[in-house]
Amino acid sequence: MVSNMATIRRSIYWTVLTSAGDPTALITKAVSTTDFTVTSSTPTSIVIEVPRAMIKNRWAATIQGTLSPGDLGTDIEWVVEGLGNKHFEHMVTIGEGMPEGSLYDHGIPAAVAKIAMKFFGRKEIRHLANVLDRGEFVHAIGVGNLGGKMGIVALTDNRLLFLEKSIGSENLVEFALGSIGALSLGKKMGGETLTVTHSGTNVTITTLQHGQGDAIARKFRELSEKPAAVTGAVTPAADPIAQIERLAGLRDKGILTEAEFQTQKTQLLLNL
Repeated sequence: MVSNMATIRRSIYWTVLTSAGDPTALITKAVSTTDFTVTSSTPTSIVIEVPRAMIKNRWAATIQGTLSPGDLGTDIEWVVEGLGNKHFEHMVTIGEGMPEGSLYDHGIPAAVAKIAMKFFGRKEIRHLANVLDRGEFVHAIGVGNLGGKMGIVALTDNRLLFLEKSIGSENLVEFALGSIGALSLGKKMGGETLTVTHSGTNVTITTLQHGQGDAIARKFRELSEKPAAVTGAVTPAADPIAQIERLAGLRDKGILTEAEFQTQKTQLLLNL
């Protein structure tokens, strides 16, 4: 059966550390443990085909990697093209076959070691690395609930993100650090909450374990104070229309209720 769905492209960044050895050979060996196939390989590029697998609910995909020298080893920009929503999962599958410590870890293991990740395992943690930019570093991490869905909350040197990954579903919500007006911490018997004020909207992540929200909030303040001390830059006022469009997107994702959307929309319209 031929699908009418549009092909989706995702970009993922890896760095194979110099100490690990030949990146092409390592990747080829990792792929050999899967049902994927390396169809082309040179010192600067590699192409991997993912076959259609109905029993796994998986569409066929093509993965193209471009290799280039980097500060820590070999940087690889992967482009995964195919239908469905398993693009990142394909890279997790390949990554599981790579030798331990062969890939730049973005500081994730050190951040995870500080907390108890009760709801997520090794595979979900590996998945987090695939949504990070090259060289992006994770300072603090936790597990919380956003819009009724459990996910990983991570604070990096560039952004605060919420990554929800479940069977048949994945969702990434992100806020650039420079666009966050405030990050408020709340504490209850059932855990901690983080309320993100972003472009006039409020989004609350709930049920973080005690200490997780606090660590994220404290590190956010530390990161926020550094550029302010150096540049003293003034953030321009946000466009109310753009804020309303963002609110609509958060409502459509289930992060805001219709009532919350209408309340914040009305307030923004009063500012026009």
